[in-house]
Amino acid sequence: MTVLLHVVVPVFGIAGVGFLAARMGVMKPAGVEGMVGFVFNFAIPVLLLRSMAGLKIPADIPWSFLAAFYTGAITAWALGIAVARLAFDRPLDQGAIFGMGAGFSNTVMVGIPVILTAFGSAATLPLFLIISVHSALFMPLTVGLIQWSRGRGVAWKEQIRELVRALAQNPIVLGLAAGTVLNVAGISLPSPVDRTLQLLGAAAVPCALFAMGAALAGYPLTGDLHPAAALAGLKLVVQPLVVWAVGYWLLHLGGLWLSVAVVVAAMPSGINVYLFGARYEAAEGVAARTVLLTSLFSVATLSTLLVLLGA
Repeated sequence: MTVLLHVVVPVFGIAGVGFLAARMGVMKPAGVEGMVGFVFNFAIPVLLLRSMAGLKIPADIPWSFLAAFYTGAITAWALGIAVARLAFDRPLDQGAIFGMGAGFSNTVMVGIPVILTAFGSAATLPLFLIISVHSALFMPLTVGLIQWSRGRGVAWKEQIRELVRALAQNPIVLGLAAGTVLNVAGISLPSPVDRTLQLLGAAAVPCALFAMGAALAGYPLTGDLHPAAALAGLKLVVQPLVVWAVGYWLLHLGGLWLSVAVVVAAMPSGINVYLFGARYEAAEGVAARTVLLTSLFSVATLSTLLVLLGA
């Protein structure tokens, strides 16, 4: 009950306020788009920069926790593709979106608020290590599968160049990189600059949750429910279960690092799943409903998981 009251209710409560604001017309689509832009381009990159710059990096990082997390994520991704083909007879380009819906976690807009609220600042390093690899792994996999299935014949060198260009222009990646450089170099920000960034970064969590709720309000729930429900099961149940099994039984992990990996695996599907579906006109209806269903169901699954992990 303590976890529910102090972690889940506040986090998803803010998202619920955003959802209602958009549904009631108080928050217009242009306002939602502007808030999402502020969160991704300014507030979250600054939060990551300050957090990484001031982080005390331990010498004994259990790097195998990344193997546990990404084994679960890739397993769910592959199962999502298999479900698309075997259960719903969808072509591979749509299967790529199915896989992303099953394996791609909302690490930023939900992951940061939930993890830092549940586990405190000690969880900053494992969370940000996961974030630093997450998009760089799944985005090229998804785009590559879509392009290959459609026979566009885009050279792998060109795809790599596009990936590097996208990462170099991603504000979240830049925030992480800048904070890491400051940390390694031992550079402290001047007090006025640090205070300015602190105030800006403080807006990241509430604005991210509000914007996510408002964005979800635009997703209709009708249609494509069976594939979306199947992907929700893979995302919220199978993926964290695999991460825990691999981390605990095979890699003998425990404590905070394993807990963070499992909880991040149990996050709802990221909004990028829908954005990719819409961008490539591949299973966008399934993508939208998967994001919505996993966001709704994760209130219960995350509450249960946090209690089991003793958050």
